[in-house]
Amino acid sequence: MYFVDQQEINKTIDFFDELVDLYKSNSLQTEIEKIAMERLIHLMIETILDTGNMLIDGFIMRDPGSYVDIIHILVDEQVIPESDTKAYEELIALRRMVVVDYKTIDHAHLIEVMNNHLDVYATFSQRVRDFLPQETIVANTFINPKDS
Repeated sequence: MYFVDQQEINKTIDFFDELVDLYKSNSLQTEIEKIAMERLIHLMIETILDTGNMLIDGFIMRDPGSYVDIIHILVDEQVIPESDTKAYEELIALRRMVVVDYKTIDHAHLIEVMNNHLDVYATFSQRVRDFLPQETIVANTFINPKDS
């Protein structure tokens, strides 16, 4: 058992919620809004991956072999439901476009993925919060927000 820093996890998923809210509140019509959307999606992806890695490391889950494997582990460990797998896989698949292929971004595709699955992404933080108390029983070294 490694350290599980609940405060850091909460800070990360709170930031994720802010990103979801920002996406919902913008029109994404101008070039600057499209560029901002690219960064927002990149940050959403990194936030999910960081949260997944903190849970995987802290609760000694199996090691992921790829970014998508982090999602599969979160499903296997019942952090997120299996029915949401495709939505998260599609979001993670956008990472290459916004990080590597940034000169040829298909904004319509980004918007399509986000709009098709925004309801799923909006539940991510709560699913993580629901998972943590279940696992604190078995965690030997759990850093709680009250302890910091």
